[in-house]
Amino acid sequence: MNQSSLDALIEIATEKRDSAAAALGELQTARSKSQAQLDALVRYRAEYGHRLAEAMADGLSMHRLENDQRFLAALDAAIAQQQDIVASNEHRLVDGRHQWQDRQRRLKSFDTLAERGRRHQAQREARREQQDNDEAAGRASRCVHL
Repeated sequence: MNQSSLDALIEIATEKRDSAAAALGELQTARSKSQAQLDALVRYRAEYGHRLAEAMADGLSMHRLENDQRFLAALDAAIAQQQDIVASNEHRLVDGRHQWQDRQRRLKSFDTLAERGRRHQAQREARREQQDNDEAAGRASRCVHL
């Protein structure tokens, strides 16, 4: 594979790796936001449950108790739904991390091939230069003997 083809592959692989990195950042943000929302719901549920327990100790009507219990059930459902969202975002984040790692490995492979090609080219040039020097020295030696 010639160097220009390899350079083109490296450029494409770099773009794909950078794109995967940007997507990974977005996935991390989504995961963090969904976790923050879950944490807020759980805190609110605990606070509301505590206030309800205090109100029950002070005595409260059956109607209010039923309403509060329905509200707590709705909060519990919202928490369960948010837990599912967090889990989904976590899976997407793991997948995104794997994709970025795959893209990074592919880019590294191309970089390694390019470096190997540059080393081989440098060795060929060094041999050619040594051969030219040897030939020049041989000609100079023959000229001196004539």
